[in-house]
Amino acid sequence: MTVKELLVVGNLSHGIEGELEKLSKPWKVGKVRTPDTLNDMNMGELMQLQSISTEKETIMVPCRVLLGMSEREVMRADASEVIGFCFWVAREVKRINKLFASTSVPPTPEEKQAGAEALNFGPFGLLDYYALRMGITDHEAVEYVPWVRVYKCLDMDARKMRYERRLRKILEGKKK
Repeated sequence: MTVKELLVVGNLSHGIEGELEKLSKPWKVGKVRTPDTLNDMNMGELMQLQSISTEKETIMVPCRVLLGMSEREVMRADASEVIGFCFWVAREVKRINKLFASTSVPPTPEEKQAGAEALNFGPFGLLDYYALRMGITDHEAVEYVPWVRVYKCLDMDARKMRYERRLRKILEGKKK
């Protein structure tokens, strides 16, 4: 069954999503070999996958961004290969998002009072953070940086911030 045929059948029979999610990642989609991991993906590719908002994008964007396939190639490909790949990508993006979320350092009560919650600038803020940290003047250049590198910098900075807070607390305790 092709993706095009699946979409027609899918419109007629709801409730097959659970079965489709169980499909494993195929070795290839059409004639294109699938990646073993998404660790080589760059920030621009990750941001495109994170911005998927429609059912059609759920199928088309991973194949276009990661496999270089056109919409026509995707529609003619084997449905189980495409769907298996797309659900694998979705699971991997979820895993990557959790990694980035783990770098979040909750604001202190004083920081909350000062309005720290208003300092969430979304995907552009992440690009800006890395650009500033690395002295890059062109934000677009950050889109070509591997996401793992940006994550590692965030993780190191979060660990430093947590350490500095603990140290400050210890030093304040010694003053008393």
